[in-house]
Amino acid sequence: MEPPLPPLHPRLPELLDHLKLRLIDAIKWNVLTCAGEEDEGDVPTVVLKFGTDRRKAESISYEARVMRDVLPGLEEDMFERLVVPEYLEHGVYEDIHWMTMRYMEGEPLVFKWSELGFKPETLGGRGVDLKVADMAVDILRDLRLVDIGSLPSFVRRFDDWFDGFRLKSETLIIQGLFDRATVDSAVKLFTSEKVRRYEGSMFTNGDFYPRNFILLPQGKVAVTDWVGGVDPWEFVAMYSWLLMWGNPEWQDRYISLIKDHFPVDVEEMQIGLLIKSFDQVYRWREMPEEHVGFARAQMLTYFRSCLEMDYVSKIFADEEEKVA
Repeated sequence: MEPPLPPLHPRLPELLDHLKLRLIDAIKWNVLTCAGEEDEGDVPTVVLKFGTDRRKAESISYEARVMRDVLPGLEEDMFERLVVPEYLEHGVYEDIHWMTMRYMEGEPLVFKWSELGFKPETLGGRGVDLKVADMAVDILRDLRLVDIGSLPSFVRRFDDWFDGFRLKSETLIIQGLFDRATVDSAVKLFTSEKVRRYEGSMFTNGDFYPRNFILLPQGKVAVTDWVGGVDPWEFVAMYSWLLMWGNPEWQDRYISLIKDHFPVDVEEMQIGLLIKSFDQVYRWREMPEEHVGFARAQMLTYFRSCLEMDYVSKIFADEEEKVA
C-alpha cells in the first residue's frame, strides 16, 4: 500500500460484503485490488473502483460504458504495445457507484508518479524510468491506429473547450491563481483563426501519462482510467510531457521520439501545452497548498511560458539549437 494513504471510505466494508469481495490492497483510496470471498491466498483477481459524489458517479458510469462497449471492439492485434483492461461489471449499491475490472499482473507506475509535495522521490515523475518514454510513444502510435469514425456517438469528442475556459479562468482569477493580463493574452491566442481549426484526431483514455500505465510481461503496457474520448493527438502527447516535469531527461527522450515518429506542428503543440497545463491548474485549484502547491505552481509557470512561441520552439529544438 502506498503511504500516506487517506482513510478508506467508511462504507467500504459493506460494499465489499455486497460484492462478495475481500480487500487485498489499495491503489488509491477509491481503487482497490480484491479477491473473491472464496478465493484462497492474497493474489488479487479483481480491481474495484467506486465513488459516492456526483462527479465520481458520472466518471465511473462513463468509464464502465467505454470499457464495456468500446474497448472490446478495438483490434488489439494491430497494437504493438497497448493492452486494454477487461471490464467485468458495474452497478450502484445504495448511493455507492462501483465498477470492477479484471486484475492484470504487472508493475503499476501509479506509485512512481505524484503531484504531492511530501513525496519528493516521485514528485512530477522523478521515479519513472526513462524506458517508459519509449513505451508512451509506442502507445500513442497504437492509439492513433483506432478508427475514430467507428466509435459510438456517446464517446466524448473534443469540442467547445474555449467556452469553458472563459468561465474557469474567471474562477482562477478570483482565487488569485491567474492574473487578468495572463488570461487576456491567452484569450487573444485562443480566439485566433488558427486555433479554431482544432478537432479530435485520436482515441485516448483521457488521462494519458505514466501514472496510468501498468508494465506487463513481454514488454506490453496496459493503460487504465478510460474516461476520455476523441482529442487532438497533440494535446494527448503534450499532457504526458507536462506531467513529467520532475524528470527532464524523460521529457527530452519523449520529445525526441515524438519528432521521430510524428509530424510536429509547433503551433499546434503550443495550444496543447496551454490547454493541458490550464486544465491541470483548474483540477488542482482547491487542493491544499501543502499538498500540491509546488505542482500547481509548475503548471502555472508552464502556462505563462507557453504563451511565448520562443519557449515552445525550444522544447522541440534539436540539441545544437538549444545550446545556441
